[in-house]
Amino acid sequence: LSLSRGGQTQTQEILMSADGRYVIFAEVEDVTSDPFKAIAAKINTTNSPVKGPKDAKVTIVEFSDFQCPYCARAHQTISEQVMKEYDGKVKLVYKNFPLGFHKWAEPAGIAGACAYQQDPESFWKFYDFMFVNQQQITPENVKEKSQEALKGTKVDMAKWNDCYDNKKTLDKVKADMAEGSSVGVTGTPAFIINGRKISGAQP
Repeated sequence: LSLSRGGQTQTQEILMSADGRYVIFAEVEDVTSDPFKAIAAKINTTNSPVKGPKDAKVTIVEFSDFQCPYCARAHQTISEQVMKEYDGKVKLVYKNFPLGFHKWAEPAGIAGACAYQQDPESFWKFYDFMFVNQQQITPENVKEKSQEALKGTKVDMAKWNDCYDNKKTLDKVKADMAEGSSVGVTGTPAFIINGRKISGAQP
């Protein structure tokens, strides 16, 4: 039996007892399908910062906020343990998910995306700097600190300033957030590991 509810069709199995007294309604689920594969397929890993081999068996998609203290703690675990201990076996993909009550998180997301547009490698220097120096960054100095993070990189700072000042990567930041919401991300940090969602700064 197929039922339509709210525009979605559900398949149900109806079982009746031999004496006709009892009826069981049960939803039919395909247990051969992989729900984690379906979640992973919703995430676009192109045009986002990527560290690690393309063919890695494990893909970690990090939805993060540069101002979030738990994200800084998670960054330490990812950078100092996961990416070192599993070198060559893990691919890390970064996605922005700035929370509204963190005043400099969105500008930092824009800044990082502007750096990535010019030189993907420079993004990872920016990424490390922002989390390591998080306590010294404010809404007033986030641009200055971003410029400091990018010193010595291949980023053309005149182009970067134009990108940052005119928020040319804001649409990319918003797209990351929409993508995160579509796979159940509601806070930071959140990690999608081969399609499995893990929330918070885990050990």
